[in-house]
Amino acid sequence: MRLNRRTDHSERGLTLLEVLVALLISGIFLLMAMRLFTDQWRGARALKNHLEAHYAVMTAGKTVSDAIRMSETASWTDPGVLKVLPLADDSNPLPRLDSYFIDDLDHDGQKDLYWRHAEVPQPVASCMIGWKCAEVEPGLWEIFLQANVDGQIVTWQTLIRPRVYSLAPQMPSVL
Repeated sequence: MRLNRRTDHSERGLTLLEVLVALLISGIFLLMAMRLFTDQWRGARALKNHLEAHYAVMTAGKTVSDAIRMSETASWTDPGVLKVLPLADDSNPLPRLDSYFIDDLDHDGQKDLYWRHAEVPQPVASCMIGWKCAEVEPGLWEIFLQANVDGQIVTWQTLIRPRVYSLAPQMPSVL
């Protein structure tokens, strides 16, 4: 009896070596793809942290700048407290002394910039690591703020002048 042996190898399937090579090539491609995805994720996270720190200093800077611009008096004390007496207006006929300071009043491990109005502290911006307000010359204030969000440190600095309101009566405009 003669065995029916074909010379056609189409029914043999894949050898173990061919399967291992295919798995090795697939594994290399998967590792490269995972590396690309994790690098993209790290970059997006760093960008998010940078933008969050930038937003914190911009919000704090605008708030403090507006407070100084609309103040009757402003003073900076050494432990890092800005004291501002707002101008009297229709909505605030008897203004109280406000203060701005950095502290961790919510005990979350991050220092925040607070605005204390009527003895009640209210958070303005989070993740603040430093700030300074100084009157560099009479009527000219320099504001410096710094925030840190997971290693992304952003600084913001500006020079402003308080608005000067004349006590003289305004002249009516002529049409």
